[in-house]
Amino acid sequence: MTTYQPEIAAAQRRIDWPLVSFFVLAYMIAWGVFGIMALIARQAGLDSAQTLMAMGDAYQFEGVSLGVPYWLVYFLTRLADFSFSIAGVVMIAVTAGRVGLRELWGRLTSFRIGWVWYVVGLLPVVLYILATALAGAFPSADFSTSAITIALFSLQAGFFVSLFLRGAMGEELGLRGFALPRLQENNSPFRSSLIIGVLWGAWHLPVLIGRDVLSIVAFGLLSFGLSFLFTYMFNGSGGSLIPVLLFHATQNWEEGFETIFPALVGTDWELVSTLALLLIGIVAGVLVWRNSRS
Repeated sequence: MTTYQPEIAAAQRRIDWPLVSFFVLAYMIAWGVFGIMALIARQAGLDSAQTLMAMGDAYQFEGVSLGVPYWLVYFLTRLADFSFSIAGVVMIAVTAGRVGLRELWGRLTSFRIGWVWYVVGLLPVVLYILATALAGAFPSADFSTSAITIALFSLQAGFFVSLFLRGAMGEELGLRGFALPRLQENNSPFRSSLIIGVLWGAWHLPVLIGRDVLSIVAFGLLSFGLSFLFTYMFNGSGGSLIPVLLFHATQNWEEGFETIFPALVGTDWELVSTLALLLIGIVAGVLVWRNSRS
């Protein structure tokens, strides 16, 4: 056993330049876009880049005169959201070529996984239903064709937009499609989750500017918890991205629930699910740590 320890330690000390390049590229894209949006927002007389990015997300610019086309603002918001996946695909292409890209596609289309991983992937929906019940918002339910269409397809609240055009597909091809497998080559799953948790949480810093300290701390803790949980799902499902994508998309689907249950709007109903996710993240961290030691 001791014969291999120096080799393992040396492997862990080596700088993984493709991995470093991945995070640097992702940060450059996202933070660069934020800087551009800040300039556009200032010229338009808006209070912050976050306000402009929220308008861009929903493609709603009523009453605002911008110095650039609306479509460009929307494109920039997508570019920022997809910075991790863009960086991941680029680094996979550079380091592994077509073989690596085929492996990524395999992870993205690996549907033959245990049903339990689909349940875990849809866990945020269960938590949102519980939070809705506790908020007493069920009587306001609107299951009309219009409300369901908005909750599934609209730019602001749509589930499929959350899955394909925002953080789920925009981040996971890089974070779990490239960074996590590469980190785990020379690091334990626990250590790999810690590294991703730190850099994933810090990547969001520009959009957290102006928030109160408590919400920033809560967001950081949630990033850590989800990092452990996503590692657990990724490894447990045999390297499939499906449960991670489902979880990420449904976890960011608050507006969809508010569309179907209007009484939730303006309340702190998400607090219940957020606290539950923090607890689940702690449990996932313990499980990943135990698996790392076995």
